[in-house]
Amino acid sequence: MSSVQWKRLPADPDLEGDLGYEIDEWDVIRASDNDKGRLMFLPKDEEMLRDDAFILAEASSVCNVEDRV
Repeated sequence: MSSVQWKRLPADPDLEGDLGYEIDEWDVIRASDNDKGRLMFLPKDEEMLRDDAFILAEASSVCNVEDRV
């Protein structure tokens, strides 16, 4: 996407229609590694899981974006 196209997007773009993102559902699991506050995100789509799609993150690095508005 060029800078001109980027500037033409609405201030609150539609994630899929304007930006081409596909929204997927993921499960969040608190890892039981001696309570170090790590989270594991696993896709609900088993095909994605077979492709090694997962995220490990420190709980302090994760926020709910709805709380940031």
